[in-house]
Amino acid sequence: MQDQVEMLGRHIDFLRSLDTEEFYNKEEDEVRRYAHDVFQECIQLGCHATHELIGLLQTEFTWSCFFALAILRETKDPQAVPAIIAFLKRETDDSMANEEAMFALQDIGDPSVTLLIDELEEAFDNKKYNSYLVGALTGIIGPVPYDFMIKITKDFIGKPWRYKGWFHIEDFTYNFVKQERPDAIPLLKNILDMKN
Repeated sequence: MQDQVEMLGRHIDFLRSLDTEEFYNKEEDEVRRYAHDVFQECIQLGCHATHELIGLLQTEFTWSCFFALAILRETKDPQAVPAIIAFLKRETDDSMANEEAMFALQDIGDPSVTLLIDELEEAFDNKKYNSYLVGALTGIIGPVPYDFMIKITKDFIGKPWRYKGWFHIEDFTYNFVKQERPDAIPLLKNILDMKN
C-alpha cells in the first residue's frame, strides 16, 4: 500500500512536470507517447488514483489537467463525477479538456446521470446552456437520459418562447441518433417544421 502511495505521488509529479513551455509547444500525440507509461500505470491504480487526479482539474490549459481527465475516463470511477461536472461548470475555453471531461462522464455512464440531470435542470431554469454537460448526458445510452431528452424536447416544442435566445435545440437533440429510439422521429420532424 505504501509503495502504491509513493508511486502515485511520483506519477502526479510527473504529470505536473508536463506543464511547461517545452511540452506546450508539442502536439498531443507526442506528449501522449512521452507520458505513455505513467498514463498506463495511473490507469492500473484505478480508483486509488482518483483523489489525486481530481486535484489536477483545478487548472485548465495544462497537460496535467488533460491527462487527469483522460485517466479518469479510462478508470470510470463514479467518485470522480462531481469533480468532472464542477470542471465543466467553470465553462473554460479549454475545448480539448472539456471534450475529454464530457467523454469521461459518458464513459462512466449511469453513475453520472442523476447529477447531470440535476445540473442541467438548474442551468435551464436559469436560462443557461452548457453544451458539454448536455453532451455528457445525452451521450449516455439509456432510458433515463432518453426520457429527459424527450421531456425537454416536448417542452421546447410546446413553449418555444421559454427557450428563445439561449437554448440550442439542434445540439440538444444531436444524440437522439445515438439513443437509437425511432419513437423520437416525430418530435424531430416537429422541430424541423418549427424551423421552416
